[in-house]
Amino acid sequence: MKRKLKFISALSLVVILSSVGCGNKEADDNASTNNTTNTTQQQNATEDTAYVDKYYQFYGDYMTPLGTYGFYNTPDLTIEYYNENEYPGNKKYVEDLKAAYLDSKEKIQLFVNSLENELDTEDEKLNELNKNLIDYGKKTIENIDEKLKKLESLPEEAYNKGKEEFIRFVDESTKVENDMKNDFEKALDNMKDALGIDDNNNDNNNK
Repeated sequence: MKRKLKFISALSLVVILSSVGCGNKEADDNASTNNTTNTTQQQNATEDTAYVDKYYQFYGDYMTPLGTYGFYNTPDLTIEYYNENEYPGNKKYVEDLKAAYLDSKEKIQLFVNSLENELDTEDEKLNELNKNLIDYGKKTIENIDEKLKKLESLPEEAYNKGKEEFIRFVDESTKVENDMKNDFEKALDNMKDALGIDDNNNDNNNK
């Protein structure tokens, strides 16, 4: 069974950015790679349709919406966004960032709760992948809590910095040890492969 869905890997404020290639050779290479990937995904796809249907629902409900926070992914993306959109000022920027973290925390928690309490399968591989997502999801939530605490303790004088300097300062000041971002992304990608998801298609309909 093969399904097509545009998946957004969205652990706390993380979005997968895809670039459009230029030149015929690069396009041919990409097509070849995509065909190989799609074949592998079809071979790896699970037959547990009940699990797949529920996972799609939970991912779509809780994870996909977090893609709207993609411009927070790096300081450069944030600065680029606010070069094209009105910057709200340093105080409001922190308030908006805090709200984004809180929304991410809530949705990731709901996603984890759904995986933990509402998904069941006899497939050993899926069980292991499901457990990994739960574990890394919980650790990601802990990371978000740390970042929120760091946001609360920004020094008052920092708010006098210019836009770009302040955005970079906030990013550096909210870094956490043992950031689980990459592990959670990898766990999401592993589940994507196990379910035979084709994320090279922009159609959000199941095929």
